[in-house]
Amino acid sequence: MKINPYLIDFYNHYDEDNRLASMHGMVEFFTTMRYVEKHLKPGDRILEIGAGTGRYSHALARLGYAVDAVELVEHNIEIFRKNTLANENISIVRGNALDLSDFSSVQYDITLLLGPLYHLYNKEDKQQAILGKQSA
Repeated sequence: MKINPYLIDFYNHYDEDNRLASMHGMVEFFTTMRYVEKHLKPGDRILEIGAGTGRYSHALARLGYAVDAVELVEHNIEIFRKNTLANENISIVRGNALDLSDFSSVQYDITLLLGPLYHLYNKEDKQQAILGKQSA
């Protein structure tokens, strides 16, 4: 798994869980949720790649969707798990946006890929995360 040590260090010391609670963060959260919800149907299954501490994953699970989340940073995964309610149909695994070979695109109705696009620095890595394969 290709891991940027600076990214891990950053999120080990950054309060990602409260980022979307600020005034600017709430605008981002509600705008994103509005557009995501426009494309969802009852019973849809969601994959969130780069879930962070799970703000979007938890919100969608609490609306009744089945959510599988992938996150690179173990610190974020710990917070994600602490924020999980008993009635959520949700899972999280440690993984990398550049290697999603464990996930079949056929089993998901929608995929969210938000955070990793901020942290992938070249065109090839971004294309690999979006397309799920090496670019030509």
